[in-house]
Amino acid sequence: MIAHRLVVLAASLGLAAAASAAEKVDFDQGVQVPQSVQAVPAPSAAPAGVKTYTVSHAAVTHAKGFKPHKGGVRDYKKVGDFHMSQAIPDKMDLRSQLTPIENQGQCGDCWAFSLTATNRDGHAILGEDPGRLSQEWLTDTDPNYATQPPAYGCNGGDFDAANDLLKGQPSWNSCPYTAGANGTVANPCSVNLPRAANSSIKGWHMLGDPNNGPSVMDIEAQITRSGQPISIALAAGAGDWENYSGGIYNGCTDGPLDHMINIVGWDNEGAQFDANGNLPPGKGVWILRNSWGTSWGENGYMRTRMTDANGVRCNEVAEQAAYFDF
Repeated sequence: MIAHRLVVLAASLGLAAAASAAEKVDFDQGVQVPQSVQAVPAPSAAPAGVKTYTVSHAAVTHAKGFKPHKGGVRDYKKVGDFHMSQAIPDKMDLRSQLTPIENQGQCGDCWAFSLTATNRDGHAILGEDPGRLSQEWLTDTDPNYATQPPAYGCNGGDFDAANDLLKGQPSWNSCPYTAGANGTVANPCSVNLPRAANSSIKGWHMLGDPNNGPSVMDIEAQITRSGQPISIALAAGAGDWENYSGGIYNGCTDGPLDHMINIVGWDNEGAQFDANGNLPPGKGVWILRNSWGTSWGENGYMRTRMTDANGVRCNEVAEQAAYFDF
């Protein structure tokens, strides 16, 4: 697989790029980009004295924060490894079963939000919702990424942080989200905080293979058999994601992986898989869960074309993907 570098866009540069990209981006369903978006409310239930954050889409560009795997052994699974007892449906949509959308603010810790959503949503769908879990704990304490104050894990991370969840994840109240601000005062959350009930995972796996990543069939087979979302990497900076407000995105461009979110559904539009487990060029729509608050997109979600008319993967969505064992 081609190596990818971390891209975290500065606000001024990001807005300029979005403005130029908007000219070439098209949408399938009458999308209108708003002139301004209301500020996202700060997280609720913050204990006294805990600093929270707000984000205005009209004024800033979201930090993203995916960076490449540092090496080592990963366990990859292809669709042939699954014992399917049911057919992959033409459509699936998990949104009604998921926990509330979160907001990463101006910290490049999308990796922590993607993995936390996979963890909590997976448990919730099984009827064991652990409650709101702490992304800040991952951002402050992950041994691979939380090593450079004042930003700590705001400098990016990837799927390997799922190893932190094997023993469980603390609750949000025990370590509230401050968009990485804990690191600025040299007071990160403790690595030894008690873990919330039902917050541990048995293991995690990458989908597909190390050279080609997952096929559409790999992804849909895993979600079909488990009924749970997966974590994915993509190139959000390539195109006009910042201004997406609804409809089916088809501004398909490629670029370096810079963001992690979740796939939570699809519409194959009646198309059939080819010999490689993919759909014909231009067919198929992913439903994505983002971590930019509910003011962005379709109440925090996005629908995007899987590929363009030439079969190019739109914004590298799911070039890398991982799922959890619960």
